[in-house]
Amino acid sequence: MSLRALLLWFLLALSPASFAANSLMIWPIDPAINPQEKASELWLENRGNATTIMQVRIFNWQQIDGQEQYQTQQQVVASPPMVRLEPGQKQLVRLIRQSAPPAGVEQAYRVVLDEIPTPRSPGENQAGLTFQMRYSVPLFVYGDGLTRDSAKADLSWRQVSRDGKRWLELTNRGNGHARLSNVTVGGRALGNGLFGYVLANSSHRWPLNSPVSGELAAEVNKTHWRSAAAR
Repeated sequence: MSLRALLLWFLLALSPASFAANSLMIWPIDPAINPQEKASELWLENRGNATTIMQVRIFNWQQIDGQEQYQTQQQVVASPPMVRLEPGQKQLVRLIRQSAPPAGVEQAYRVVLDEIPTPRSPGENQAGLTFQMRYSVPLFVYGDGLTRDSAKADLSWRQVSRDGKRWLELTNRGNGHARLSNVTVGGRALGNGLFGYVLANSSHRWPLNSPVSGELAAEVNKTHWRSAAAR
């Protein structure tokens, strides 16, 4: 299942303590489960003035042939999987590991939270559009011998042409994911804020509108990284 097929309405890139139009707050935005841990916490808070119902699902996350892929899985489950939040209410959702990844492996997941429409009260105006929000939070689970702090990314990049299009391709040969933001090539900004992820031992591609040259610079996992293109 591709991400585009999975996210029918809206995918929101979250800031460290993120608010949406319906005043739902979600934190942390980077949960992890280390080998000695059985679960991680995800908190939801309704800071709006209307009831919010959220469905919580967790999908296996891979990058295959440079593209994002999502599959259903049972290695990590959400408890509770459905949350009703009254105005001002907080709710803890536990992300529970059912089985561990292989030793030395960082396994990537996406926690997808969907807003379920609540019935309108009798006499309430039925006109207008009802928007359903969808949020996606990355989750990383570690096998024995590897932790969030010890996992490291090892990046390289190149410009490629495929199917008549030009792409920026980043390859990560490390045992930990790379979170990229504020990416520039030759001083030219390719995007402000969060650019995307390259998972451990994976490659990912982004479309380019025109050729790029020079050194690529980015914030990678909160540290500065720069490199010339791979030959």
